[in-house]
Amino acid sequence: MPAHGDRGQLLGTSRANCGRPADPAFRAALTMIDDHAQDWTGLLQGLIRIPSCFESEHEIVRHVCRYATAIGLTPVLVPMDAELLRRHLDAVRPVSDVADRNNVVVRLPGQGAGRSLILNCHLDIQPAGDLAEWTHPPFAGQIDGATGAIFGRGAMDDKAGAAICLGLMRVIVEQRLRFDGDLLFQFVLEDETTGNGSLMCLEAGHIADAAFILDGTRPDRAIEQHAGNMEFSVGLKGRPASVSVSHLGANAPEMLSRMLLHLRDAFHRLNATREPPWTEFPTPYQFVIHAVHADAPRFCVPVEASARCFVTFPPPATIAGMRAFLEQEGRSHAEAQGYPHLPAFDWDGFAVHPAFCANEELRTLVRNAAERHGISAVRIGPSTGTSDLRHFGRRGIPCLLYGPGRGFNPHRADEHFLLEDLPRMMKIYLDMIDAWCNGAPPS
Repeated sequence: MPAHGDRGQLLGTSRANCGRPADPAFRAALTMIDDHAQDWTGLLQGLIRIPSCFESEHEIVRHVCRYATAIGLTPVLVPMDAELLRRHLDAVRPVSDVADRNNVVVRLPGQGAGRSLILNCHLDIQPAGDLAEWTHPPFAGQIDGATGAIFGRGAMDDKAGAAICLGLMRVIVEQRLRFDGDLLFQFVLEDETTGNGSLMCLEAGHIADAAFILDGTRPDRAIEQHAGNMEFSVGLKGRPASVSVSHLGANAPEMLSRMLLHLRDAFHRLNATREPPWTEFPTPYQFVIHAVHADAPRFCVPVEASARCFVTFPPPATIAGMRAFLEQEGRSHAEAQGYPHLPAFDWDGFAVHPAFCANEELRTLVRNAAERHGISAVRIGPSTGTSDLRHFGRRGIPCLLYGPGRGFNPHRADEHFLLEDLPRMMKIYLDMIDAWCNGAPPS
């Protein structure tokens, strides 16, 4: 059972020797990461080649389970329990009834004296979109030899995170590394739609003293908090008339269009009230019109229209406060314009509060490990997006988003990832695992 050397020495090692502690097994693990770079590339390529959009994740789950089993580990399936999700206050719609959808958890038990750690990544991806916009097929995992980039939907978001986790599992097993605390890998579903996959893993008892989510950042950036996000619908009724005398009616889509622009402008004016650290973004208050629908029989003025919208908002704003603000602005606009009816808002959509659950020890852990592997400064701050971080925060588990590395165009055509960051991020994470799981357990 290999020793890990002086942990104080590990935390204080200079960049000159890349932070490798005296423990020969740990040094051999870092060397293995460099020597097997092509294996990690093949691992990521295989993941990209499995389309894994919402409700179609079965094959990639089987792939992860086969990999874990082949290296001697025992994957645990955590079902997407539709009945539980429909009752759970933290669950987000839609709840899928597709059978046999599972998250995967792999636990590497520690020796019982250290702190436990979760590494969380997601297996689901966004749809490829318009294939004509791609210059590389979205599910081929093509590699550009000149730039060292691998292309494909999910290459960065988040197949690279999954590849790092799977690669670390193999390195730890083959090098027989032992940690004092438990190490858990969570491969979750629905990060791109609901966040319910991480929720299910935590509800099933797969918890730890801290967590890292490998998603959404590059080696010099970590996310410690995220904005609130809210989806909603708004409908407006007009007044019927023939198109030949349309001035006698009230055209619902025309009125709704004006109202939506009013709501957008009013919401964006809230950016003047933003407070640090959110001042680093010009517009953390975002208003996006996702869809507008209206129709009418021929020769008739349309009398009903609806729209689906999405907003983001930083703290101290809340879901209730944003709903009240939008309702007031919509009502005021309708009354000022003399619309025949007031707008009707439907709040039964995605809605999460701003979330924050990092602590200084995790910040220091990331910065020290990155510094030892050549990243001179990691900026740790907020994000206007959302993440599964909120579920860890609800349980008092400190959490940061960090990694998987330099990727570009997530959710867009020609998404890609720079392959040299796979071994780099694996070494940084192995360093953090060793420092955290061999640290003193919580009192």
